[in-house]
Formats: sequence, C-alpha cells, structure tokens
Amino acid sequence: MSEALQIKLPADIDWHFWIERWDRMQDSYLPHRKERFELMVRLIADTQQSVTQVLDIGCGTGSLMLPILKEFLEADVFGIDFDPTLLLLAEKRLAEFGNRVHLVQTDLRDESWLKLVPHPMDAAVSATALHWFSPEQLGRLYDKVAEILRPSAVFLNADHVRSDSESIQKAWQQHREQMLRQEADRSAEDWEGFWDAYGKALEIDIKAFRRKLTGPWEGSEEGLPLEWHFRKLRDSGFGAVDCFWRCDCDAIYGGIRQPT
Repeated sequence: MSEALQIKLPADIDWHFWIERWDRMQDSYLPHRKERFELMVRLIADTQQSVTQVLDIGCGTGSLMLPILKEFLEADVFGIDFDPTLLLLAEKRLAEFGNRVHLVQTDLRDESWLKLVPHPMDAAVSATALHWFSPEQLGRLYDKVAEILRPSAVFLNADHVRSDSESIQKAWQQHREQMLRQEADRSAEDWEGFWDAYGKALEIDIKAFRRKLTGPWEGSEEGLPLEWHFRKLRDSGFGAVDCFWRCDCDAIYGGIRQPT
C-alpha cells in the first residue's frame, strides 16, 4: 500500500470489528448491496474468456474486490482509492489473498494514476464511488478507463443514477427509503456516526484529514441520468453500453471496450 498515510496507528485496533461495522453501515444505505456485487462478478465471468487483471476504481474497504478475488483464482486485483484510512481496512479484509492484492492510494482526478497500474486490464469495476466526481471529471475518467482496458474488456459501475423528472426522482427516493426501513439492521449507524467512531479509534481528526484529501465536493449524491453515462461511455470507446440491473435510483451500467 502507499506510504502516503502519515498516521501513527494505535496497536490495539480490532480491524475485523471495523470492517464489519463499515459493511453494516453501507448495507443500511444500499438496498441489495450483496446482490449487486454478485451480479457484477457474474457479468465479468460471462463476458471474459480469461481474467488475469481487474481494477476496482474507488475501491474503499475492498468490499467488491473480495468476491472478485474469490471467483477468479488466477487474477490479480488492483484497488485505487484516495483515502488511506479506507485502504487500511481493505488491506486487512483482503490479507488472505497475499500478493494477488494491490492497493494504491492516489487521487483519480489526477491522470497520473494511469502510471500506477499495469495495462491492459481484463475488467474495470466501481461501486458507489463515481458519483463523487463532477460530470467533467467523470467524462475524463471514462476516457482513461478505456485506455487501460484491452479490447473486449468490460467496465461495470454500480452507483446512484438520477431521473430528469423531479416527480420520478422523488418517487424513487421514497421507495428506496421504504425498502431500507424494511431491511434495516438496527445495529447499523449512519455515515457520520461511523466516521466519528472510526476517527476516534485511529486517534485522528478523520473528517479534517478527509477534507484535506478531497478538497471541495464536486459530485452529486443523486448521480447523473443513465443516458448521460451511456453517451459518455460511447464517446470514450465503449460498445454494448447498457443498464444491467436497476432498483429505482441505483443501477449497474457499463459496456465493452471496443477495438481502436
């Protein structure tokens, strides 16, 4: 992992506890989160004859990397994220896979990240990360993802998507909240609660640390319409662009890298 994390860690952190706590918090926000991961792994297997290198963009704690490593036993999986405090959890979560795991701490808004991972990749994935980017940043990122994929490789993203209709968007959000209430794990905390507690465990002001890393928020919590993603992906060199799964304002979309 990158040496960028300049934090003296307490010696008695229960990493397994914090990984489970992160997953409970994420599950409380994302309906059918496990189902999304399972479908993305299946789509990789269904579209690729051989999988030796996979990239997870904005990998966080390695939640999506885990099922990919389990499914593709010969594959090296690379995870990129700006936040070293999340990569600490990914490192612990994925320790059993040894040198098949490669974690890189860098800012994906800086195109130099391309030099930090090998080319070409057989698949690139992301989950609930790219809505942090502005439309301009995301369009450039799609171009760079296309550069590192071999022809016929697949790109898949599971993230929030928005409707152009305010009434439809409102209905989606209401239904999502209803689903989450029905599926709620009462022991799960919210986003702010997790970060407050995790920062105390690491003995740092973690919110200030993350603000310094990210700078001003430029994305949209609601995401962008699927039609926007489809257009940008085609412009970047992807074909067979489609939505492969959808639940109201969440979707899995992507495409196949076309020959240049």
